[in-house]
Amino acid sequence: MKQSLVLLIAGLLSLVVGCSLPTDDEAAIVDPEDLPDVLRSDLEVEVKEADTPGPLTVTFTIFLLEVVGERNVVVQRDREVSPQTGFSDRIGLLFRDEVRTEEERELYSNALREFTLLDAQINENDVAIIDMVALDEEGAPIPTEAEVLRNAAAQLVYTATGLPDVVAVRIRINGERISLPTSEGDTEGVVDRDDYFQYDPNFEVPTTSTTSSTTLPPEESS
Repeated sequence: MKQSLVLLIAGLLSLVVGCSLPTDDEAAIVDPEDLPDVLRSDLEVEVKEADTPGPLTVTFTIFLLEVVGERNVVVQRDREVSPQTGFSDRIGLLFRDEVRTEEERELYSNALREFTLLDAQINENDVAIIDMVALDEEGAPIPTEAEVLRNAAAQLVYTATGLPDVVAVRIRINGERISLPTSEGDTEGVVDRDDYFQYDPNFEVPTTSTTSSTTLPPEESS
């Protein structure tokens, strides 16, 4: 009986020893290249800078009219718009007379309040194509006076060509090409600021001076 008990205990001890975890006598050296990148100390960690947010608004300059002497000149007024605001919406500010402040209403006029913007875009030749029309109270197209159209065209030309990607302007009335009044007559072509030079506030109007001479009667002979 005792012999059987001894054999049983010996068997249990051998089983426990066989199931124990092995141990290493020395720590193993692992090549750094075998480690994942996140565990390697020999690699430079690239720290990405956070993207700097762009401006919430940008300045867009429109041109209103001011009477100086006997002529109208353009005067620039700045507006803040979203960087994503397209050309049509920017030009459309001129047709929305409510954008004028109280001070601007007292000092400046806006010929484009007589018109409704139909379309505005920039073509592949960097020409701004602006289509507009004057309407009566019932929404029917009506003709406009040449002076009103000239003033409106000057505002559009100075405003549109203030953008870096616009070199000239073509103005249409209700989809049709027209004979457009300029500072030096009418034209059916594209126009730029040179065609409305008299609206430039720095333009000096030439003055004509007349020299008066007095004719003296001949001396009487003695």
